[in-house]
Order: sequence, then C-alpha cells, then structure tokens
Amino acid sequence: MNLTQVITILSITAAVFTVMGIGGTARYLNWISREVDAGLLKLGIRVLMPCFIFVKVVGNPAFDEAANVYQPPVWGFLSVAIGCLVAYSWARAGGAKLGFDHTDKVHTFAICIGIFNYGFIPIPLIQEIFGERALGVLFLHNVGVELGIWTIGVSLASGGLTKGWWKNVLNPPSLTIILSLFINEMGWADLVPEFVTQITSILASAAIPMMMLLIGATFYDQIFHGDVKDDNKGAWPTYISAVLLRLLLLPILFLLAALWLPISLELKQVAAIQAAMPAAVFPIVLTKHYGGDPRTALRVVMASTVVGFVTIPIWISTGIDWLGLETTVLQQSSQEVIVAPQLEPLQQAIHVAGISVRTTNRVEMNPESGQIPKLYEKYESDNIDALIVDPVEPKQRIAVYADYESDQSGEFTMLLGRKVSAEAEIPDQLDKVRIHKGNYLHFVGEGEMPEAVMKTWQEIWSFFEEDTTYTRTFEADFEIYDEASPNRVDIFIAVE
Repeated sequence: MNLTQVITILSITAAVFTVMGIGGTARYLNWISREVDAGLLKLGIRVLMPCFIFVKVVGNPAFDEAANVYQPPVWGFLSVAIGCLVAYSWARAGGAKLGFDHTDKVHTFAICIGIFNYGFIPIPLIQEIFGERALGVLFLHNVGVELGIWTIGVSLASGGLTKGWWKNVLNPPSLTIILSLFINEMGWADLVPEFVTQITSILASAAIPMMMLLIGATFYDQIFHGDVKDDNKGAWPTYISAVLLRLLLLPILFLLAALWLPISLELKQVAAIQAAMPAAVFPIVLTKHYGGDPRTALRVVMASTVVGFVTIPIWISTGIDWLGLETTVLQQSSQEVIVAPQLEPLQQAIHVAGISVRTTNRVEMNPESGQIPKLYEKYESDNIDALIVDPVEPKQRIAVYADYESDQSGEFTMLLGRKVSAEAEIPDQLDKVRIHKGNYLHFVGEGEMPEAVMKTWQEIWSFFEEDTTYTRTFEADFEIYDEASPNRVDIFIAVE
C-alpha cells in the first residue's frame, strides 16, 4: 500500500473512534441519558438500520454475482465458530494460570473473542475504503454472524440453545436483507417508488452516526461504571489473552483463509476489514442475560477495543496488501483534485464518429457483464482510429452518451470515437452521433484510469441528487480524453 492509502485508513479509523468518543462525552454530560438507551436502540435496529440496508442492497450490482449471495453468510458464521473454538481451547489449556479458573470465565472468554465487531465500526470503514459493492456484501455476511451469535454464543453462555433462538436471527435487519435480495432477483429495483427511496435515504443517513454515538455512551458506562470489583488478580492475563487472540492470531488466520479460499473479490474486501476488528460490545449484554462472567466480558472488550485503535489500521493495511486489494481501494489521493463543475455553453454542434454499444449503468457496474470495457478493447484491436479520416482534434478521443431511454437508470448508447466535421463521410462499419449546442456542466476527474472516470461519474450522480440548481436534459453527455493529459478526463453533462 502507498503512504496516501495508509494515511486515509488511519484518518477513517480515527474518525470512527472520535465519533464514539463524542458519544462517551455525551453520556458523561448526560446529553444521552441511560433512560433513552432502550428507545434509541430499538429505533436504530428496527427502523434506521433496515433503511440503511435497503438503500445499500437494493440495486447493488455486487449481488448479480451468485458467490456474493451464498458465500458471505457462510463466512460470517464460520468466523464466529472458529473464533469461539480457538478462544475456548486457549482458555481451557491456560486454566487458572491465565485467570480462567471457572467454566463461566472460559465460556465467556470464548464468546467475546469469537464475536467480533461486525456492525458499526466496519460499516463506515468498508464504505469509505472499498465502496458500495463491498458494503452490501458486509450486510449479508452479518446474517451469518447473527446466526453464530444466537446459536454458538447463546449455547456457550446458557449451556444450550434457548427456546425461540431463531427469532433473534430473523430480526428487522436480516429480514430487510432478504427482502432486498428478493427485489434484486425479481429485477424490481427500478420499480421502487421515488418517495420510498427518498424516505429510506433520509432515515438511512441517521443510522450510523446515531448508533456510533450510542456505542460510545455504552463504552463510557462499561469503563467507568462496570462491575469489576473484588477480582483484580485475573485482569492482566485476560487482557493479554484477549489482545493476542483477537488482535494477532485470529487476524492472521482469517487473512490466510481469505487468501487461499476461492471467495469473491467483495468478500475478500470484507474479510480484510473484519479480520482487524476488536471484540463486539454485545457479548457483555449476552453474558449478563444468559449467564457467564460479565467481568471477563468487559475485560476482553476493553482490551481489544483500546489496543484495536492502534492495530486496526495496521491490520487493514496488511490485509489489503496480502490479498492484493490495492487496486480496489477507492482513490482518495491528494493528487486527485476535485474541481467544482463549471457551466459552459456549447456554441455549435459537435459530430463524432466511432463504434457504439447499447447498455445501462446497472450492467456496467458488474465487471463480468460490462459492455463499455469491451467496446474500448474492440476500438483498439480493430484499429478504429485508422478508419476515421481527418478528425477535427487528432489528439483527442471522445466518448458520447446519447439516446437515453429515460434517465441514468435506463438504457443509453455509448459511442467511442473522434470528432469529425459535419460533412465527413464515414465507413459503413462506423456510427455517427451529433452533440447539440447548448449548456453543459463541465466536470474534471484526475487520477489513474479508468478508476478516475468511475469516481467522477459517482460525483456527478451525487451532485445532481443534492443540487437542484441544474437539471439534466439527457440529450447527450460526453467525455474528452486528451493525449497531452493521460490522467485527466473532462466530462460534459447537458443541462437545461
């Protein structure tokens, strides 16, 4: 990994823990009182998180790949199972020498090591480092983690499965994932009403910040008001054991598994983040409710979380390097200058000759089905430039998006070629398109290609979602690539 990516990971990690710290401060100041915890938690789990999952899963092209449907939950369940088994074996072997002088402590240690933080810390990390495809896969991975918690975790804590354990697995987030995958499978993503999309998007934006603040408040309670009296002799062995297993041995084990097993790219991205995670907070509640030793749970969570602040960016960077994910990290280089779009009128029409393909943005999001990369390959292999006689700008190549079916969600025609004069005659094997004069918003993207192009289009879509000053006409948009600036793309969007 390059230094910029390491700094980015450090920055994101620090931001996550800072928000949690603000939650802890809010608890100290009684801005988030303990009386509202239950209500906020229910609101988050039953409303906000389902909306967040719905927004991120419905229409996510990652699930066009079958492996991203069945592999993530299996990986999530096995991660919990293997983590619990390793920790259980460690605690049984160490016994009283490591402070595990009672069965409850052994079982509690196994639960807390096996159940890693699978939600509110990795979600912002994955979203910022790898993007929406990996984030969608994370949610399906978490269904397997939930299954592991309510089967293996509860069995260890209570001595067996409790009646109705399956109801806890079929919680609102899990049911939302099932519903979202069904919508994707039926091809109904584009049929979701606009007002539903708007409502879920608004609620989704509040999910992660609120839950992270609540986690910070919970950490404050556990650190300063946890029940750890009269058992100080076993503290340090538990702390050390937790760090060695959760933040050293298991990350190595999980990253090696991700390296050797034939899993999807997105699941490798999830594994790179999850391997670095500390113990989850929830096992503290689980052991209190179903039986166990809350003090051991608190020590495991505290030690792995505090030390995790240092080890998380190290392990994420290591995982990206080991798994060969460097090229999949979202480009956040300081060299990529984000230029505010400028309104530029086109005084006369532009004519472009080249080869074309009919496609959709949904198709292009899937590397296996994408038609545009194949068009670029055909352009080079068939030496299309040689068929375009006397181009207007010999040093420039232009890509035109025209003949839109509706908007960015519908079909469109993409033509790759060069500018020609209005009177130019072109061979029969080539197509020709006319870009009308009018107003265009000029966006600039810089960085490694083609990632910079995709990132700039994402910025364009976000711009028109958030800014109502301009309205796209969907007549014809175009990209200009100049040989003099190989790491730059100029994108012009037609507006009213």
